[in-house]
Amino acid sequence: MKILSEGTKYDSCNQSAVCHAFGPDGRCIQLYKTLLTNSCAGECTYCPNRCGRHSTRTSLTPEEIAKITWSFYRRNAVEGLFLSSGIIGDAERTAEKQLEVAKLLRTQGFTGYIHMRVMPGTPLYLLEEIADYANKFGVNAETTNSVNYSEICPNFDYTSDVLQRLKWTRDLINKKRRETGYGGRIIGANDTQFVVGALSEPDREIIGTVDKFMVEYELRRPYFMSFDPVPSTPLENNLPSPKWREIRLYQTSYLLKDYGLKAFDFDAVYDDNGFLLDTDPKLLLAMSHPERFPVNVNSASRDELLLVPGIGPVSANRIIQSRPISSEKELMRMGIVVSRARPYIEINGCRQTNLSSFMGAGA
Repeated sequence: MKILSEGTKYDSCNQSAVCHAFGPDGRCIQLYKTLLTNSCAGECTYCPNRCGRHSTRTSLTPEEIAKITWSFYRRNAVEGLFLSSGIIGDAERTAEKQLEVAKLLRTQGFTGYIHMRVMPGTPLYLLEEIADYANKFGVNAETTNSVNYSEICPNFDYTSDVLQRLKWTRDLINKKRRETGYGGRIIGANDTQFVVGALSEPDREIIGTVDKFMVEYELRRPYFMSFDPVPSTPLENNLPSPKWREIRLYQTSYLLKDYGLKAFDFDAVYDDNGFLLDTDPKLLLAMSHPERFPVNVNSASRDELLLVPGIGPVSANRIIQSRPISSEKELMRMGIVVSRARPYIEINGCRQTNLSSFMGAGA
């Protein structure tokens, strides 16, 4: 079990039998995560499970995965299952085995969350069946274009095996949401994953791809996994990607998803090579546009409030619902990180111009 949990290294979750993920309602949930097998017919150049690499290989049967999932679930250790796999012969056979797990759990009365990571090239008819049992399913894009993809995942075609599956997943999710009498199961939005740093594509390109996917495939949750070189793989001598880069990409993706920004909005915050800096991108955006500030918290629109560091979608709504606001203390009670917001806001004509500012605003 440990080997297969660790084998999901490049599948959205950290190396542990239990991972944290986000449910369709945005709540953080814990899932038992595993591979069906770490034997794989694929030759992805970054992957510890690639075909031909010498390592311990093992598998779990669908019955064993169901049993372990129930064991965790009944002890309230998890709220569901995250299931991926090495490629068992081909994508069709692999999806059949994944579907078998989901069917088994549901027929046993399992009402928890099931998230399937399907393989590139999975046939449409199997995606349609998986949609009947899983809460969420998707295929990993890994990178930003066909040329890059052929370099790190030579067994598959980016356009037909990945992008077509993202489109089918989008359509199936929307179909399930339109259906009535669906048993009350909440269906998650389309998701995918990028391996950051396996190739040299800059963050500008990754963010542009994420923005495009959000429009074309209704992507809601991109995952980013920092590349870490694995011995006995073609990329074993490459440098690892710094963890902070993954974090900054996540922060940028939230700004795209929840704040209404677009990829071109970040043009001012990249370095000369198109990479993000190790600084909160929202703060860099604010610093690069001084003409937008200060924002008057009592008259600003929601979009204007969302540009302020320390103010998020929930707290922006609270500000609008609670106006007029007369002090920083009121903002603190709403969840605003005032220490970050202070240089960019104005309350009743008062703003920070020096360390003693805002005294008249109840600081």
